[in-house]
Amino acid sequence: MRKNPEDRKKEIIDVAESFFSEKGYQETSVDEICDELGVAHGLFYYYFDSKEDVIEAIIERMIGELERRFEEIVEDEGMDAEEKFKKALSLSFQRKKKRSYLASYFSRKDSPRVYYSFFDQVVEMLTPFLTEIVEQGMDEGVFHTKYPEQTVRFWLNGRLFLFSKGYPDEDSFFEDMKAEAFMLERLLELDRPFLTEFYDRYEDEIKEYFEKARMD
Repeated sequence: MRKNPEDRKKEIIDVAESFFSEKGYQETSVDEICDELGVAHGLFYYYFDSKEDVIEAIIERMIGELERRFEEIVEDEGMDAEEKFKKALSLSFQRKKKRSYLASYFSRKDSPRVYYSFFDQVVEMLTPFLTEIVEQGMDEGVFHTKYPEQTVRFWLNGRLFLFSKGYPDEDSFFEDMKAEAFMLERLLELDRPFLTEFYDRYEDEIKEYFEKARMD
């Protein structure tokens, strides 16, 4: 029985992502993806022009997943703003951790177009959700800023700098992450440094993510 084209395309993406996660983007070949699926190369190239096209499809799917999850967080009336912000950070990190191969892919000299396109999409998608969380925090007296949307947008774009530069080791990477949290706490005039506490809690996992991304 012939498979639905969308199902077949999803199957190719799933298998490719499994290989990318296990071996890294560079070490995965189209041959391996086709062999695992038991299909001819022509079928792969019917749906995708290259491995890079598969990466873009993975990114599109990841952004869709993030959007749905962030919407759930924002609409949860049982959480205060601090809980929502921490959950949003945790969700973003866990998604990155599952796809550490993307960090090494984005660091390649020939992939800036994909990286900037991805980052622009993420900033545009996340800004309204995080702005709503900040505004809730302002109502609760936890966050203090005259410019909630601009603060969120500047912070997210600052992450472009953090994740696009090279790092010699995991300690310097983590130090910049902590500095980022510290500066955001000052921008929001938090009563308690819960963002810095969040990074302290995940220090080992963040460093592990950096190491894996560098090896992929």
